[in-house]
Amino acid sequence: MERIEVYTSKKKLFISMILSFVFVLLGTYLLIEPGNFSKYKSSPIITQVIGVSSILLFGVAMILSLIRIINPQLALIIDSQGLNVNPKKSLTDNIKWNEIKGFKEIKINSTKIIIIEVHNSSKWIKNETNLIRRKMMQFNNANNRSPFNISAVGLDISYDQLIETLKKYYNQYKIELKDTIP
Repeated sequence: MERIEVYTSKKKLFISMILSFVFVLLGTYLLIEPGNFSKYKSSPIITQVIGVSSILLFGVAMILSLIRIINPQLALIIDSQGLNVNPKKSLTDNIKWNEIKGFKEIKINSTKIIIIEVHNSSKWIKNETNLIRRKMMQFNNANNRSPFNISAVGLDISYDQLIETLKKYYNQYKIELKDTIP
């Protein structure tokens, strides 16, 4: 089977950018016309603070979405060697198929998430150099018994395609790897 590279979804990022733009416009309106909302028992200063916060927060989100639309990021690599859930960090830091026990599916607020069950999860957490990412891995490990999870929400692949591809590659290559191990 060939190597599959999954990128961030331009369509989903475009929708995010449009929604961010709407919130920037609403924030601008709150900043320019705070008096229109004073009849709802809020101070014009509070209304302006909300407007500025909205402009800043959603303005940054809009810019980041635009950057990722222009230059989509590689988010996941699936190949005969294994699975790379963090290709931005390292293209050589794969989870090999023989290190994977299987996949578990969970649902959180209607979002389906794939848990990648690995052997020796403490090894993966220990090897992580980024403190924030290590803490996230520890949290995932404590709650899901695995440091790795994938959601197809921001990816250019559907959840069903993703889980089907992962299972197909896992079943194909875990058997081949077992046969080659003495």
